[in-house]
Amino acid sequence: MSVRAAAAKSGAEGAANLVSEWPPIRYRDFYDLPRAVVVEWNDVLYLLDSLFDTELDDYEPFYVIYRIPAELRGRIDEISWTDLGHRSERVGVVPMAEVEFDKSRRQRINPAVFEGLSE
Repeated sequence: MSVRAAAAKSGAEGAANLVSEWPPIRYRDFYDLPRAVVVEWNDVLYLLDSLFDTELDDYEPFYVIYRIPAELRGRIDEISWTDLGHRSERVGVVPMAEVEFDKSRRQRINPAVFEGLSE
């Protein structure tokens, strides 16, 4: 498929074909992968959160996905993300193995992760 044809596709499927079209991320904590990620997709701000599990002595192997309230949008970089999940609406869980980041794992995320989330 040509780059032009891929760019013409709409939604997550089309964007998934071009890493440069994937939405940029902001993250905090990084251990093999970003552990707390904020990303905007289709005018909605999301948090993908993978917490440390003391019983496993490792991070959870999944992200809990939250829809961040619009009133927090302008303050995301100023507030603590520690309780951001408690201030947001939980909309899904996805295994980390199903989440694709850019090659650096620090800049962009494949928007396919947002397909099928509860509305």
